[in-house]
This record gives sequence, C-alpha cells and structure tokens, in this order.
Amino acid sequence: MQQREEHKKYGSSWAALGALICSLAVILAAAGDHLVAGDVSHHALRIYDIANRFQFFQGIGLILLGLSIAQWGPRASWTWAGILLLLGVLFFSGGLYLVSLIGQSWAFLAPIGGMAMILSWLVFAFALWRSRSG
Repeated sequence: MQQREEHKKYGSSWAALGALICSLAVILAAAGDHLVAGDVSHHALRIYDIANRFQFFQGIGLILLGLSIAQWGPRASWTWAGILLLLGVLFFSGGLYLVSLIGQSWAFLAPIGGMAMILSWLVFAFALWRSRSG
C-alpha cells in the first residue's frame, strides 16, 4: 500500500508541474494579448501564439503523464517522457517567445525543442503500450 502512495506522489508531482506550465501559458497568453500585441508585428505575434499553444499542450501532456504514473507506477520511460516534454517547452516555446520578442537569433532553439517534444510523445506512447499488460 505504501508503494502505491509513493506512485501517486511521484505522479502528482509531474501532474502539478504540468498544471504550472499550463497556468504560465495562460498568463503569457494574456500578456501577449494585452502587452505584446501592440509592440510587435503580426508575424511575430503569430509566432508568439504558436509558442503559447504548444506550451499549453505540453503542460496537458505532463498532467496526463502524472496520471499515468499514479495509475501504473513509475518507470524510467515515464521519467524520460517528462524530461523531454520539459525540454521541449523550454527550447521550443521559449525559443519562439524569444524570436517573437527579441529577434531571429533565437530561432535555433525551436527545432531542438520540437524534436524533444516529438521524442517525448513517442516515449510516452511506448510507455503506455508497455503498461497495457500491467
């Protein structure tokens, strides 16, 4: 029973982190609409919106990851999926936020983050597939 409680705590940590990322996405969306929109080009605002949308989706992914860990217990694949999701948000969304606000010199971060996001979802899929048998 204690092991099940530890699984829940570990999973809830990932889910809480995902919820924080989502809340930050909402804050950045409001800031983008109220503070940034008038100061940047339409193209830069579009890039900002893409960064924000992807940040929100990855936060939801971390919440799902945490619920999966709570259900099936921790595994290395879950942890790797979470780390890659976090790196994806940092590099993809962070890079695009910087591109939209500062300029193209930060564009190199987005493909690194995009690849981390793709890998994280593949690892997550693999972990879910393995969990189907218990």
